[in-house]
Amino acid sequence: MGILSGGFLELQLFANQFLITLAGAAAILAGGVALQTELIGPLTGRRRVAPPLPVRRPYPQHAMPPPPRQHGPRPAAVTAVAPVAPVAPVAPVATLIREAAYPAPPLFGQRPSRAHALPWLLPRPVAQSGVAADEARLADLTVRAASLLGPGHRCEEPAVARQDAYALGRDTSGRYLIAAVADGLSSSPRSDLGAAIAAETTVDLIGRALAGKADPSALDSERILHGVAARMTEEATRRGLTAHDLCAVLIAGVFDTHSGADGRDCWFMWIGDVSGWQLHGERWEAFAGDLKSDDGGISSNAVNACLPLHPGRAEHRLYRFPAGAVIALVSDGIGDAWTMMSEANAYFARQWADPPALGAFLNDVGYDARGFQDDRTAVTVWTGR
Repeated sequence: MGILSGGFLELQLFANQFLITLAGAAAILAGGVALQTELIGPLTGRRRVAPPLPVRRPYPQHAMPPPPRQHGPRPAAVTAVAPVAPVAPVAPVATLIREAAYPAPPLFGQRPSRAHALPWLLPRPVAQSGVAADEARLADLTVRAASLLGPGHRCEEPAVARQDAYALGRDTSGRYLIAAVADGLSSSPRSDLGAAIAAETTVDLIGRALAGKADPSALDSERILHGVAARMTEEATRRGLTAHDLCAVLIAGVFDTHSGADGRDCWFMWIGDVSGWQLHGERWEAFAGDLKSDDGGISSNAVNACLPLHPGRAEHRLYRFPAGAVIALVSDGIGDAWTMMSEANAYFARQWADPPALGAFLNDVGYDARGFQDDRTAVTVWTGR
């Protein structure tokens, strides 16, 4: 009996040892598999192939398909042993935030204009765009131009079309820059059309005259403006209108790209309350045009002449400007602000001492000031740049 008990005990110890050995081997094998999974799993995860997208019905022609549904972030490339945590998606920026971040037009005075902040309304049935802007380079002349519908014309019914216009051009030789700014009279129902025709035709006729004789001092302003008046009257007749329906005032300039030791010559003609200005240090000073002021310096809306009714009343003059001069042709929407608000005059002197980006130039033309509701147009020329 003792012998049997000893044998059975020895057999049981052998079985336990075998089971312990087998469990250890299984543990080692499991550990190896786990280690292999930890090391290799993330690497093979990169090569996982996305399931094919479901077949969709074709979209109608000219229709944009909707964006594909998002199924979580794409797997990032792994360069380390540990997997990279997914990055939380960034929320899209709201349109309102983008608009608020854009620079607001300059404000002159303590309070903004109510009309300036109101939504823009559309005139009926159709009209030229409410905004126009250009930039150009001709030899050593740098140009910025912008025309903007005034707050008072765009915020109430019936909305009015932009009654300011400008035109830019050059003679056939490329020596002369030609610019014109026109302002339609509010008393004329289609003054927007009249201003556009006046500006474009003036630049065209001056260019033709310079092609025959490239000497601005020999230009005949009366002959040019009679041609402009004839074109305006012709268009009025074609549309069933009268000459009184599309009246406008105008200023035009011819800028020479050639300069000497004592400066350069530039020729100007004007009719009505548009004006030419030169930058002198920290201020703009007018040298041409009708500034609409009486003896007491109070602004007046009276206009002594306009196109196409009075082409013979225009004035013209040849000026010599020093090297590096900055010259601006403006409608009264800008000229009145420079005349009556020293704050505005000083601001534009600083901002336009050198050619700004076109967007900044347009933003300045769209300034905000109580009581200044008219359209605004400026063509500014930097010489010797």
